[in-house]
Amino acid sequence: MLFAAIAVVVLSVSLPAQQHQGQQGSQQAVQQGSSTHGGDAASHDVEAAGSGHGEGENAEGEHAEGGHGNGHSTDNLTPTEEMMRILEHKVENTTYIHEYPFPQINLPQNWIINIAGFQLNMSPNRHIVYMWLSMLITIMLTWLAARQNRRGIVPRGYGNMIESVVVFVRDEIAAPFLGHDAKRYMSLLLSFFFFITVMNLVGLVPFGAASTGNINITAGLALITFAFMIFGGIRANGIIGFWKGLVPHGIPFAIGILMFVIEILGLVIKPFALAIRLFANMLSGALVIGAFYALIFGMDTLVVAPMSIAFLLFMSLLKIFISFLQAYIFTMLSSFFIGMSVHQEH
Repeated sequence: MLFAAIAVVVLSVSLPAQQHQGQQGSQQAVQQGSSTHGGDAASHDVEAAGSGHGEGENAEGEHAEGGHGNGHSTDNLTPTEEMMRILEHKVENTTYIHEYPFPQINLPQNWIINIAGFQLNMSPNRHIVYMWLSMLITIMLTWLAARQNRRGIVPRGYGNMIESVVVFVRDEIAAPFLGHDAKRYMSLLLSFFFFITVMNLVGLVPFGAASTGNINITAGLALITFAFMIFGGIRANGIIGFWKGLVPHGIPFAIGILMFVIEILGLVIKPFALAIRLFANMLSGALVIGAFYALIFGMDTLVVAPMSIAFLLFMSLLKIFISFLQAYIFTMLSSFFIGMSVHQEH
């Protein structure tokens, strides 16, 4: 259930910010034109929307000519343009999934919810789909480990490996910062570690995409940490005690006001740093790997292929280590920030 809660929060943060305004404008123009002015007016609206937003109806055709639809063909693109096309595909967020040689899968774009007169677009996009996939993989892997460990007294094999990770998170991440409250937050910290690790590794799988390379998804995860910082601190110290505890005792009133403002800014900056750190590291890794991959097609020669493949393999192995490292850092900092709010006396 905790995984599902994380996914819902991340989804609510990620989706509204990730919609392609050009495609929405074209769809709205078609709907308005067909309902008020008929077929001719609808055609005129579509042409206007397509010219105003740039990529409209010809987006799929452009991908077929110079991108993945034709096996990274360079017939109509310069080497520089071809390299940029490949790099964009490694990190871009789209309303469809297209991985050569597979056909393009268009995602539904009509999941709109009206709340108090406001429209909330909950339509999925590429990164959200891979986040859902990562969530399902995480649930399956942890469920298999729990099922295996329940069968015997001594864990073995895969179950033992997962249990060793659980013990590591408990002893090295939760206990040092949360003390006797570590058990209370273990579910959150374990969910962070496993979920972020799987999302990072999915980006390394062929035809995969790292959802953590999207700032909106990392911001959603950071908002969960922020919520536990505030409500955990209030639960442990009381509403008044939590806010008073932000300022050290025994300092002058004027300085205390300034310190209070600084501490409030610190509460906001901490989750912001969490989101930026994870996003920047995973995005930069995807760009570096994509650059070596794009170099082969962009240079239009096999001379650079051995060097590119060698560096590509090296960076991929390094990215595996970074995937675990960034999950550890995010989980550790979340534990540290929550511990600062819960145990203000320290």
